Amino acid sequence: MTGSARQGLAASSMSERLHKLLAQHGFGSRREIEKWMLEGRVLLNRRPARPGDRYAPGDRVEIDGKDVTARLKIVVAPRVLIYHKPQGQPVEAAAAGDESADLSKKSVMESLPALRGSRWLVVNMMQPWDSGLLLLTSDGRLADALRRRAETTPTAYAARVLVPFPEFDVASIPRFVQYDDETVEFESVEPTGGEGTNRWFLVKSSHAHRRAAVRALFESCGLKVSRVVQVRLGDLELPRDLPRGRHRELTDKQLAALYEYAGLEAPRMPERERPTARRRPPPDRRVKRRR
Repeated sequence: MTGSARQGLAASSMSERLHKLLAQHGFGSRREIEKWMLEGRVLLNRRPARPGDRYAPGDRVEIDGKDVTARLKIVVAPRVLIYHKPQGQPVEAAAAGDESADLSKKSVMESLPALRGSRWLVVNMMQPWDSGLLLLTSDGRLADALRRRAETTPTAYAARVLVPFPEFDVASIPRFVQYDDETVEFESVEPTGGEGTNRWFLVKSSHAHRRAAVRALFESCGLKVSRVVQVRLGDLELPRDLPRGRHRELTDKQLAALYEYAGLEAPRMPERERPTARRRPPPDRRVKRRR
């Protein structure tokens, strides 16, 4: 191997694809960043970056005219959160000048812990009137991979339905509905309790993003739906003890399983620091002799 070939191999081993690196730091998903590159929004050493360009230490990177090079030097372990989104809460903060937005309500992003060198990305986007399990990550590669698998990710929803008469035959509820010029089929619809005319049902689906179709399913039977709460996404379930408006970080085991499902190699996670409790010295039970 010639000297120039060795130098080129060494340079390539030290470099990394720019769009992948930006995604790892949470600037956006890989697809989003590739689109920004094609639009000329990303500069590499003051020149428009292209998909496939490689980043090496010492390079300068700008997004929309802002130098983000310093953020690329920060090495942080990717994080994934389950957030219990309340009904009516917007995901993003209201844009300046948006008169239709309710500024009194704190957004999901404003309720999450701050990140250093990255930002939170939503895996299963929700509208303000949606509620339940919202999955967020700081790893753009993971967000992109899970979004691509959305149509084949099993989900479950809890629906509160107004049943006008107690003798209503639950078995008469169909397992499919015509919604948005498409036949949406569900795995099961099971009653899970409730009092009076308000009944709860667990609706399972083999596909994600069918929240509106859940409403359409019950409305096709003449029933009114007051709430639809997402309670499962893939193997992740909304913890019963997680209050609305609060988040919980995935365990190492859940994180490894999620990366495996996404078809990605799990990042090496630093050992979590556990506070060590200071033990009090045992009491001196020796009998003191009187002098």
